[in-house]
Amino acid sequence: MSRQYSPKSFLRQAPNPLLKQYLTRRGIGEDIPWKHLRERQIEHIQRAIDSAPEKIRREIDTDFRRVYGMADEGGTKTLIDEGRDRHHRVELAEGFAKMGGHLERAFWTFLHYPKVFRVAQQLHYAAGLASWDRSRNLPECEPDTSREGTRRLEGDLSQYYSEAEGRGHHCKVDHYRRDSRLYWFAYPEDYAESRLVYDMKHTLRPQTQRPAFEVIFVYNEKDHWLDLHARGSCDTKRELRLVFGRAILGVDLSSLDDQDISYELNGILNPDFQFVLQPEDGVDYALLQSLRVRIMGEANRRITLEANTRKDPQGVRELLQVVLKAKGIPSDLVVADRASIQLVFRSGATSRKRLTIRVSHPNSCSLKHDPEDDVARELLRRWNIDVSGRAEDGSAKRRRSVQYVIRD
Repeated sequence: MSRQYSPKSFLRQAPNPLLKQYLTRRGIGEDIPWKHLRERQIEHIQRAIDSAPEKIRREIDTDFRRVYGMADEGGTKTLIDEGRDRHHRVELAEGFAKMGGHLERAFWTFLHYPKVFRVAQQLHYAAGLASWDRSRNLPECEPDTSREGTRRLEGDLSQYYSEAEGRGHHCKVDHYRRDSRLYWFAYPEDYAESRLVYDMKHTLRPQTQRPAFEVIFVYNEKDHWLDLHARGSCDTKRELRLVFGRAILGVDLSSLDDQDISYELNGILNPDFQFVLQPEDGVDYALLQSLRVRIMGEANRRITLEANTRKDPQGVRELLQVVLKAKGIPSDLVVADRASIQLVFRSGATSRKRLTIRVSHPNSCSLKHDPEDDVARELLRRWNIDVSGRAEDGSAKRRRSVQYVIRD
């Protein structure tokens, strides 16, 4: 379930001592009776914020949104990991264990270790992105992680965007390391745009802004792959990989395929197919939750099947056989083009982490950048679902179709 930010909900969840500390730094809330204020009694706090100057109110809202964005399990783990980085050397886990929730942990870190919070926020944001273009089997080389390398990437990205698209005349790049992963967050300058805004005197007037857009590179030193998150065409992304290769890796990446990721799901239709797991995967079991198949032929129909796999792990495939038999459709005319697979990871005695993989032929996958997602990618390769590097079966190309949804 998605989490929706609400100012009042934030105030009710945040502990009063942290709110007092924050508002005091902002120079407001002197009249709040903190000693007599119960937790979640927010009327006095809300009035103090509402009566503050508009500039401060906007800044408070921005800060609270940032904190709320880190107030989940992934955010807490990222804060702990970033605190242990050699640039901070702060151990947060012990103190976090005594706190009442993820929002308290995020808010406390925001107040006491703002540098840890800022970096962790960027990494947590990147981990939640789903649209990545991955290039594998890069040549082994030593990436330039120096300040000079970062400045070179800034200049090369600025040059590329200014020449190709007439924007990006300025560019700022932040670089971070997380174990074997190296991150470069680039913020080129976008096209200028004029918007109607209310100024501090509540007067509506036009204002010209030069916003930034983002380009993110993630390079894995151990496995030699590069992930790119950027808007644009395949040609644009190819050029961005070339820029990164020259500026950071010192190599020419022009020989890499523009699209080297490919998924093949027909193996799931084999009655002998199994989700093979090994103890080191840390996964208790994998379940096929849903499957979409395409019926080859003149009508070219699609059928989506869903079943309660907790009661019957083979429910989806059994349902498929029932449907095919009822419709008189030969199994050799069926092509699988979308699947939803749930992984249940081993965890503590009270809970298990579940990850749902949504994968479609030819090259769409929902996996992101969490550690569990990396495990899932390895499993897709083991199960011969990720068949990157192989020739695509021309018979599996997509066509327009009629869709049916069948639920058990």
